[in-house]
This record gives sequence, C-alpha cells and structure tokens, in this order.
Amino acid sequence: MNTETRIRDEWLALRCQANEPGAYEDLVATLEKPLLYYAIRLTGNRETALDVLQEAWIRALRGIPKLQDAGSIRPWLYSVVHGIAVDDFRRKKAREKVEEVCPELPETSEPETFDAADASDIHVALDQLEPRHKEVLTLYFLEEFTVAEIAKVVGCPEGTVKSRLHHAKKTMRTILTGGKYAIR
Repeated sequence: MNTETRIRDEWLALRCQANEPGAYEDLVATLEKPLLYYAIRLTGNRETALDVLQEAWIRALRGIPKLQDAGSIRPWLYSVVHGIAVDDFRRKKAREKVEEVCPELPETSEPETFDAADASDIHVALDQLEPRHKEVLTLYFLEEFTVAEIAKVVGCPEGTVKSRLHHAKKTMRTILTGGKYAIR
C-alpha cells in the first residue's frame, strides 16, 4: 500500500474515531468497491459478498473506536471481511455435509453469476484459483498490500503468503494463454 493511500486511510479512521459528521460515509465511499471486489473473489457470489460486506461494515462501526493504529484501517477491514467470508464458507460446508446425509433436502447453492465487467480473462482466471491463492493475489495486486499486511489479513505467516503468491502467479501464467498478460 502506498504512503498516500495509508495517510488518507489514517485520516479517515481518525475522523471516524472522533465521530466527525460524514466520516463514516467517506470511509464507506472510499473502501466499499475494493472490499466488495475482495468479498466477491472470496465468496464467488455477488449476493453473498454483499451480505458479507454488510456484516463487515456493522463490525467496523463497532470496532473503529477501539482501533489502535488508525493507519492500519484498510488491512483491518480486509481482515474483517476475510473472517466473515471464512465463517460463511464454513457454515455452507457444514450445511453441505448435512445435505449429503439427508439427500431429500433441496439444493441451496446457487450457480455462479458474473457481471459483464467481470468477464475479462483475468477475472475468469482468478476465479479458477483456489480461495487461498485468489485472496492473496487480490490483496497484493489490487490493494497493493505488503506481504506482512496480507499475512495479518489472512492470519498466516509471511512465508506462507510468499509461497501462496508464488504458486498463484504460476497458476495464473498457466491459465492465461497467449502471454498477453504480465504478472509481476
């Protein structure tokens, strides 16, 4: 994350902590799209991602006053979204196990849908990655988080993040044909 973004984020967090009028609206306006994109990448579904994001904003409103490092608000919000998405995934997996035992229950999973904007080759390739690889690439390339920041968001050691980035990039190179995309 670049210095300018970190300073702007810190300023927004401090405004929220001071209960300045309009501060929370400014925070949402700044981070809503990138957080939604991240939630969609994690959940594979826009409707679920919107639910995850709604819960994340509720938790954020409660947690921002306690946030000790205002400059880390962006990674903190991503970790909140990550935690909620993981919890949702676990609930769905538990539900699937119950449905395997009780096959007469109707199928509840919805097929993935993508907006026209999500139809690019990069998004399709990204969607083919394992969730753990998808999330680190999203945070690294789109949010420009450092390896340390990603490690905090996903709750694993920095070495694991580096390994996931390496394998995710390698898989993306394999998926993307024609070499028209450069992956750092």
